[in-house]
Formats: sequence, C-alpha cells, structure tokens
Amino acid sequence: MPISYLKISTPQRKERGKTMIEKYTKKDGTTAYRLRAYLGVDPVTGKQVRTTRQGFKTEREAKRAEVKLIDDFQRQGAWKSNDKTTFDDVAKLWFEQYQNTVKPSTFLVNQNYYKTILKPHLGQLQMTKITVMICQKFVNCLSRYSGYTLYLSLANRIFKFAVNLGIIDNNPMNKTLRSKCTYKNVDTLTKKYYTKEELNTFLRLVEAEETLEMRLIYRLLSYGGFRIGELIALKDTDFDFHNNTISITKTIAYTKEGWAVQSPKTKKSNRTISMDAETMSLAKLYIKQSIKPLHGSFKLFNFASDTVRKRLDRFILKHGLKRITPHGFRHTHASLLFEAGIPAKIAQERLGHAKIAITMDLYTHLSKKSKDNVADKLAELVAI
Repeated sequence: MPISYLKISTPQRKERGKTMIEKYTKKDGTTAYRLRAYLGVDPVTGKQVRTTRQGFKTEREAKRAEVKLIDDFQRQGAWKSNDKTTFDDVAKLWFEQYQNTVKPSTFLVNQNYYKTILKPHLGQLQMTKITVMICQKFVNCLSRYSGYTLYLSLANRIFKFAVNLGIIDNNPMNKTLRSKCTYKNVDTLTKKYYTKEELNTFLRLVEAEETLEMRLIYRLLSYGGFRIGELIALKDTDFDFHNNTISITKTIAYTKEGWAVQSPKTKKSNRTISMDAETMSLAKLYIKQSIKPLHGSFKLFNFASDTVRKRLDRFILKHGLKRITPHGFRHTHASLLFEAGIPAKIAQERLGHAKIAITMDLYTHLSKKSKDNVADKLAELVAI
C-alpha cells in the first residue's frame, strides 16, 4: 500500500550542515522521519549531489542512513543512484584527462569526431539507461561511415571510463556485434590513389603547367610518401644533397592557437628517406631561388595544407583527372613500393608507419594489376 502524506504547517526539522532530517506525519496518523542528505560534488558533472530517503522510524535511524550514504559516495567516487549523469557528462570529463596524453592536433581530431558523430547519437542519453540494444543500433548506424572503427574506439573508451568511475557496472559496447570494415573494399581503395599510368599522366601535366613550387610539392608527395603536415614543415636544412636524402623530424598540425610545428605523428615517423636525383635537383633549384633569411634555416612552404588540397582539386578538375587528396599520393607511393617488390618492413620504415600491420594492410589491398596477374604468375611458377 503506497504511503501518502499529510501537509503539515510546521514540521520538526533538524538541519545538520547541508543535510536535513525532518519529522512528518503520514495519513494513517503515525510519524516517521525523512532524510534530505547532501553527499558532495559529482566528479563527472561538477554538480552537488543530494538524495532523499524516508520512512525511518527514528531520528537515529535516519542519521545512520546518512552516514552510510556519504560513505558509499566517497568510496565509489560517484553516485550510482544519480541516473541523470549523461554520456556527454562523462565524455567531457574523459576529454579533460585525454587532453594531457596526446598532441593538440590529435585531441582536436577526436574532439571533432565526438561532436559530429558520437554526441548526436549518445550525448543526451543517461549512462545508466544506455543498453546493449541502444549500442547495437549505434554500431549498425556507424557501419556506413569510413571512420567506423575510429568512432567505435572512441565510444568504447568513454564507456570504459564510466565503468572506472563507478557510474555503470558494465560496458554495454562489449556485447555488441560489429561488422567488418566493409567500406575498405578494392573499388573504394583504388579511388584513393593513382596507378603508375595515372601518376605519369598527372606529373606530365604538372611539369608542363605548374609553378616550380607546386611541381616540387607534387613530386615530394608522389616519390616520398610524405604526410601533408610533414611536407609543409620541411626546412632547407632537412635536405642532404650529397646523399640525396630528406630528414623528417616534424609536422605541421592545427591546434586551438592555430597552425603549429610539432614532433611527428609517432616515434616511427621520425625518419630519413632516400629520394631520386630529379626530385632533389628540383628541390635544390627551388631553395636556391627562394627568399632566404640572413641567418639560420627557413621553412620551404609558407601556406597551410588546405591550400595544397584546393590547388590540387582545381588542377584535377581542369584536366578531368581522377580525384584524389594530398594523402592519396601517400597511398600511391605505397602502391608503387608494392609493385616494385619492396619488402613490407622497408616500406614501413619509409612511410613511417607505427606498426607493420598498417603497411601490410595497404599491401594487401593495393595494386589491382598484381591481383589480376596472380594466376599467370602461378602458372609460370609450376609450368612443366
């Protein structure tokens, strides 16, 4: 039978700091005690946490309940019964600590992933009410995006963080079924890079029409496999014309303060690569013609990476070529290494991949021509 209450004008209240214990009269005429307890500040939301308990027979019983509630709150570091904590509340706290563990550019990328993909789907949901079914629908929805695994990884880390805080007992993402990255099919990948023939056509047009600066940029992207940030950060002192090598020791990345020079993406990204004589001759000519400071080294290219992308788009559109991005030349370079028979380990070092698995993944998917010739090569190998 539900308890109903009579309104009384002057309840007996005893306030203990920010906690209040009051005596009230129930409809049946009996008295009981109600506890309105202040527990502290929720580390996730930053808000004060209060809770109400009632039906205590004595004031002493209400006080004992208060002590236990506060003790539970302090031990757990969060209030499990506070089901108003949302996914967005947890995400904000997670990003606060994450910011101190990665480069500003990496932080901004993941923050953008969250704002554009995760927050619209999960942000306003209360953590304790996010079920496996909700997560499965989220996974199914994301499977059509090219950044599928990146988005799921970010969501999973936020859920794990909530478990560590004691907000939820289990990570609902653990029980979801995930499809393989179907977006990584051969047709999609071949659209991201140029074949040897397509690259030759592109470079011939570049040689005939582009400025010395853009000719050098496109050759460095094609023959060096640079990340665009690594290329934009190059200085004249990074070029060793005696040994025909280029040292890659930094990158340009976008931060809250604007564009900034940072260390490369990973430790493996610090590398020295050999370059062909024609590209190095072009670089030498460009450096010779550049306006140099009176003292010290200077940066070769004084524009943002987005400028390269826009100029590339205009050039491709003008000549009706297959559209690729500046990063597509990195895939192009990987495909040329594969066709040239360069071992994956050497390709990994040249491309600056943190793990050889990344290089192997590219090698597995690239070069349609090599796949088409597999049967003929096998026939030649076992010919009687």
